[in-house]
Amino acid sequence: MTEQTIDESKRPIKQKNKKRIVRFIKIIIGIFIAVFIFAAAYFAYIFASSPDVIRNPKMEHYHFRMQVIVNGKAENFGEKNYQEEYSKEQCNANLVEQPIHFHDDKDQLVHIHWRSMTGGMVMKYYGWNFIGGLNNALGYKMNDLSNIQHVTIHGNYLPSIAKDAKFYIYTGDETGYSERSFSDWRDNDFEDFFGKTSNFPKADQVSILNLLLPAAAAHGTANDSDGDDGPTTTTAETERLTRLNNLLGNVVIFVQNDAPTVDAIKAKFNNLVPLTDSTCGG
Repeated sequence: MTEQTIDESKRPIKQKNKKRIVRFIKIIIGIFIAVFIFAAAYFAYIFASSPDVIRNPKMEHYHFRMQVIVNGKAENFGEKNYQEEYSKEQCNANLVEQPIHFHDDKDQLVHIHWRSMTGGMVMKYYGWNFIGGLNNALGYKMNDLSNIQHVTIHGNYLPSIAKDAKFYIYTGDETGYSERSFSDWRDNDFEDFFGKTSNFPKADQVSILNLLLPAAAAHGTANDSDGDDGPTTTTAETERLTRLNNLLGNVVIFVQNDAPTVDAIKAKFNNLVPLTDSTCGG
């Protein structure tokens, strides 16, 4: 009787300890489930907030010239705020960290290093967000899940404009131009927008030089046919530099209440920065 009484007296204590252990295990499991749900929700959020071309970028290398004029004042992309340092040894098939650049202290010449970028992405990258998504970022680079990277914008450097600002957009060159819609500029891959295919290879290649320079040289070089001491830019030289720089086109963007005059538009297309030889076309 005595031994049985002692066992009965210990039973409530054992039951309480067992309940504590079960409760503790449930708490731990609950924490793991909550963490898993939070992580899954966060992953889903950054995935949904990142366009596919940012999530899974492919290497590209082309250029276009862009002029932005806000209420009569042209933005100077050659200023320090817009410029970025870059490796001069970029003649390889390595994907660069950021998709869009200005460098070499040059105005107008936009460098695109990831495939399928759009005008909306370029505007957001420098401070005008008309495409939504994450604040201060184009999205997350997620092609390597062990190294997910936040693709931040370069900065809010474009001048302040009203939310209902009017955009007048034109593509062309010294010989003529066409008016374009804001949605075309904002939403289309630049190859579609300019109607020209990049000559950068779609498959990874070891050297850009092997692909660009021989074909470019086939167009010939500047010919001083007028007898002047200085070089004359010929059509052949223009074609050579256009191919070397893989130039898709030129865009002029006016942000103002009223449409620009024909003279104002022509003046901008007559003021395109010259193309030059550079490492891998820059």
